[in-house]
Amino acid sequence: MLSVVDTLNSIEQAGHGLRDDEGKMTRIVEAASGELASLQTEQSSLFRSLAEVRLDILQQKQVVGQLDAAERKAMAAAEDQKAQLEALAGKREQLAFDLNKARAERTECAAKVAEVAGRISALQEKTESRMAEDLEWQAQDACVAGAEARMLAAEEKATQSETDCEEKSKPYLADKLFVYLWQRGYGTSKYTSGGLVRMGDDYVARVVQFEPARQNYFTLTEIPKRLREHADRLKAELEEEEVKLQVLERAALEADGIAGEESSYSDAERALKVTEDRIAALEAEDQALEKERASLLEDQSGTELSKALSDLAASMQRQELRELLSDALETPTTADERIVMKLQRIEKAILKKQQEIDDARQTAMEIARKRAELERSANDFRRQGYDRMGGGFANDRLIGDVIGGILKGALSSRELRDALRSGHRQGSGSITRSRRGGLGGGFGGGLGGGLGGGFKSRGGLGGGGFKTGGGF
Repeated sequence: MLSVVDTLNSIEQAGHGLRDDEGKMTRIVEAASGELASLQTEQSSLFRSLAEVRLDILQQKQVVGQLDAAERKAMAAAEDQKAQLEALAGKREQLAFDLNKARAERTECAAKVAEVAGRISALQEKTESRMAEDLEWQAQDACVAGAEARMLAAEEKATQSETDCEEKSKPYLADKLFVYLWQRGYGTSKYTSGGLVRMGDDYVARVVQFEPARQNYFTLTEIPKRLREHADRLKAELEEEEVKLQVLERAALEADGIAGEESSYSDAERALKVTEDRIAALEAEDQALEKERASLLEDQSGTELSKALSDLAASMQRQELRELLSDALETPTTADERIVMKLQRIEKAILKKQQEIDDARQTAMEIARKRAELERSANDFRRQGYDRMGGGFANDRLIGDVIGGILKGALSSRELRDALRSGHRQGSGSITRSRRGGLGGGFGGGLGGGLGGGFKSRGGLGGGGFKTGGGF
């Protein structure tokens, strides 16, 4: 069985590996983008050389001047972008160091929480064994058992009576004259009519024989009320007896030192919370830097680099340059033909480099998607509280296969969440919640629904385990 700490480490290590792969693909995109910019600059230079062959000095000065200005503007914008990317890379490198350190601290804190939880479970079992021989506890547990038996019997009778009442009331409620007299309170102190109305009601009552029917209906509806009141009184008595049992159990736990362990657990959990908050802040900062980096790399209109590249492209597309290229293919000279051949090779290289960039970006996006699934799984792991419960996972092979499936892109965090839920097993000292809620008194809000007070569910000392009545 794989422990919760090792399982979480496996998920996070897989995510860290993908983050490294994503960084490699990002560097490939950045390097290829730089090479593409160099090819485009060389392409512009070749167009300028072609112009120098064909145009006279004045025309060359005019055209070259325009190209040089556009080229200088583009190169300046590219250098500025490069400087910004380098600054961001330095910040992210420091953040990665801080994150790795904080994550290591979180692992230690989570292990401490699990350790204290295990000690609390062991202490509960020790107290449970001791109290099994305690006469006062046995007597109070018997009181709880008796009160519960009486309450359940009364509850059953009240429910059956209510069901019978509902069925047997139908003939009475179907008689409109009976319902009329019943609602007016005829035959009781509530009836206030006089004169002709009373005479008419008296006549109707004699015709339908209302008085015996009224008495029968009253008895029929009154019995369920009395039985329900009795069941409610017995339920309140059961709750009082359970509170007494919880007090005994809590006192026994405190005598065995539960308070100190509860305090240690609270301290360990606070330390874990502080570490998790710091990691969340660092991750948010890292995401902001990543967003800024992505914005710099995107070809968005309005940026200085985009404007400079647009000016350069416009300069290359001037009518005179297109005519020079067309003329060069028809001239007998070899100089302009060599330039055209170079332009053709560069055009193919540019297309290939653009495809390389697109493929690398697509790969980076797919890696980022897988990384997000694993990070979501790690967050779900902590949100479910596995790292606070101790124990481990019996289906470690399945969990490993699911993680592998996520790395291959075939599975998602949903499948891993299901595998974790189905395979989690608490340690031998894990806490079992009784049917009436956690251990009497509880501690720190409870761990996994029941730490801090209580033995296991009722079963009797002689067979079926140690039974309690108040939340052990």
